[in-house]
Amino acid sequence: MEKTRAVTISVIAVILSVTLLSGPLAPGVTLATEPEPVALESGNVTVSEVEMPEKVTIEKGSYGAASYYLDAPPVRIQFANRTGRPTLVYELTIEELGYTRTTNHFLDDSTGDTYDLTLASDTFTGGEIEHEKYNGTVTVSKRDGAGHGVVATRNVTISVVE
Repeated sequence: MEKTRAVTISVIAVILSVTLLSGPLAPGVTLATEPEPVALESGNVTVSEVEMPEKVTIEKGSYGAASYYLDAPPVRIQFANRTGRPTLVYELTIEELGYTRTTNHFLDDSTGDTYDLTLASDTFTGGEIEHEKYNGTVTVSKRDGAGHGVVATRNVTISVVE
């Protein structure tokens, strides 16, 4: 019985000591290791080919819904060179609606020679959509160790599908 009690008290003492040592009693002491920082926008990316969509649609919701849904096809990128962890940005702007949507794509060593950039979906209310067509701009830009720059830009027609 004495042995069990001694082991229990020892375990409790160790737990309390570690808790107090790594906590408020010694703020400079840590028992954990810091995670390696992820170096985003590092390395370099050179794009050899870009296939941009010609059309984007805003489609009315089904079953009488008052919402419209944005459907932007992906942009296909072919790389001539890619190292490190560069970032590609897919952006759609519809000036007449005062609308801009961007999606960041963080590349790494598992990214192949081609990559499809997608744009996150979005919704509009029925009151926002007043025309059958809108003019928009699709822009692909890069962020890497060499800085920021536009890779490709294209004017697109945005059709409203009722």
